[in-house]
Amino acid sequence: MNINTKSEFTECTASASASTANLGPGYDVFGMGLDALEDIVTVKVKEKSKPSKKNLEIIIKGDRKKNIPTDPDHNTAGIVASKIISDFNLYSHNFLLEIEKNIPVGYGMGSSAASAVATAISFNSLFGLELDETRLLDYSAEGELASAGVKHYDNIAGSLFGNFVIVKTYPRLEFIKIKSPNNLIAVVCVPLIKVPKMKTEVSRRIIPKKVLLEKTVHNIANACSIVAGFYNQDIKMICDGINDCIIEPARKKMIPGYDKIKTRSMKEGAMAFTISGAGPSSIAFLNSTKKGLHLAEVMREEYKKLDIDCKTYVTKPSNGSKIVSTK
Repeated sequence: MNINTKSEFTECTASASASTANLGPGYDVFGMGLDALEDIVTVKVKEKSKPSKKNLEIIIKGDRKKNIPTDPDHNTAGIVASKIISDFNLYSHNFLLEIEKNIPVGYGMGSSAASAVATAISFNSLFGLELDETRLLDYSAEGELASAGVKHYDNIAGSLFGNFVIVKTYPRLEFIKIKSPNNLIAVVCVPLIKVPKMKTEVSRRIIPKKVLLEKTVHNIANACSIVAGFYNQDIKMICDGINDCIIEPARKKMIPGYDKIKTRSMKEGAMAFTISGAGPSSIAFLNSTKKGLHLAEVMREEYKKLDIDCKTYVTKPSNGSKIVSTK
C-alpha cells in the first residue's frame, strides 16, 4: 500500500496508560485502562536518500528499561512500527523510537500494550494515515506477539481507549466502549518476584483446555453482571460479577500467597478481588479512595509476611491514549 509519505511533522510523542484485562470472567474480552502509570513513546522521523528495510532504531528510557530488547523484531513497539512501515511503504525514512518505560514489564499491567498503542497513534498522527479506531486497535495488537506469541486485544483496548472496553474477534474485530463509574477505585498490587520470559505466553499455556459446562455458565453470568454494572454505573453490580472459576484457579498457583491476600483484602473492604491480566499482579475493586489506601497497606503487610517486596497503586480508570506533542 502506498500513500503520500510527506509528513507535516518530524517528531511525535504519545502516551498510553497501564491497563488490566479479564476482570475475572472476561478472559480475552474485557479490558480497562488504569491511570496509575503510562508509557511514553516518541517517534522521530527523517528523510533518507536510499530506501532500506533496516530503518528503525529503538532507545529505551525510564524506570523500567532493564532487560527490554531494542531489536525491533523482539520489541513490542518495534513490531508495531515495522508493520506500519511495511504496510504503508515508509522505507524512504529513518525512524528512531524513544520509549520511556514506566509500567512494570511482565506483571499484568499491560506494559507491552501501552508501548504498542503509543507507537501506533504516533505513526498515525505523523503521517496522517487516518486509521480508524478498529485499525489502530489491530495494529497495536501486533505488539502482543512479542510478549504473548499471539495477538490479543484486551489490554490493548484498555490502554488505547481507556475506561471499560469489550472486544469481539469473531466473526470480525469489534469493540464496545463504556464509561466507568466516577467513583470506581482499583488497587493494584505488584509482587516483585521473578517472572518468566514471555510470561503472558507461559500463563496462557496453563489454562485448562476443557471446561465443565456449569463453570462456563457461571463465568458467562458473571461477565454479564459486569457489563450491566458498567452500563448502569453500578459499582456493586460490577464487583458482584468479578468472580472467575476457570482462569483464576489455574493462574493463582503462579502467585505466592494469592489466596491469603485475597481473603484478607475482602475482609478489609475490597468489593472484588482477582488477578490483573495474566498476573502476578492482583487487583481489588471498591468505591472509596480512602478504603483503597487502607487496602494497599493491607496488601503490603501480607506480602511482608511472605518476605516479598511489592508495589501498590491506588488508581482509577484512565481516559485512554493521547498525543502529547508534535514537532
